[in-house]
Amino acid sequence: MSATPVLTSRIDVEVPQWLVVPGTADVTPVWRAGALELFAAIAQVDRDTPADQRVFDGGPEVDPEAALDTLLEFRAALDGGERLVAGLGVPNRWPLPVVVSVGMAESDGPGLLELAGAEGGLPVERPAVDELPDHVGGEGPVVTRYDLDDDGAIWATVCAVRRERFATADATTPVDTRVLWRTRDLDVVPVFGDELIDLLAAVKNEVSA
Repeated sequence: MSATPVLTSRIDVEVPQWLVVPGTADVTPVWRAGALELFAAIAQVDRDTPADQRVFDGGPEVDPEAALDTLLEFRAALDGGERLVAGLGVPNRWPLPVVVSVGMAESDGPGLLELAGAEGGLPVERPAVDELPDHVGGEGPVVTRYDLDDDGAIWATVCAVRRERFATADATTPVDTRVLWRTRDLDVVPVFGDELIDLLAAVKNEVSA
């Protein structure tokens, strides 16, 4: 009888570019204090940057405590197999919440284009589909799409999916990793898109029998 493959995954990112947001049970006072200190420092950098050197200007100043509470609420609402990583590298527009999910691919499961959101729904234009760059490893698409919500607002969704294949003693196990980000701040899409690809590359998976 063959052993059931075991999948382990980690996200190799560092602050101040990214912050992995823990689940409710893992939010200690020390972690919260450190995150608030980090957010306050980034907000100060935003304030100190001259107007003519800013990538984005205008909009409300980031409130560190409100931003952190919003991220923690978002994280608490995710499914058990999903994780939340906040992008902190876009000045005046952070934190940008990205949902990361990893799982073994089923033979009768959805295809890569479906997983990445290239199919279905009522987009305002045909979704843009690109291939993952070589440094990410594996195969898969990067999909950018724009949809109207019930209030008539346009939402952008950027999703990248990577399929890796791991050889075990008895078979080859395919593993899918997906990063998903949605926003109504359309100007940020071309700025943050490449960072999402880097985040996908930073998700490291292993399969053991």
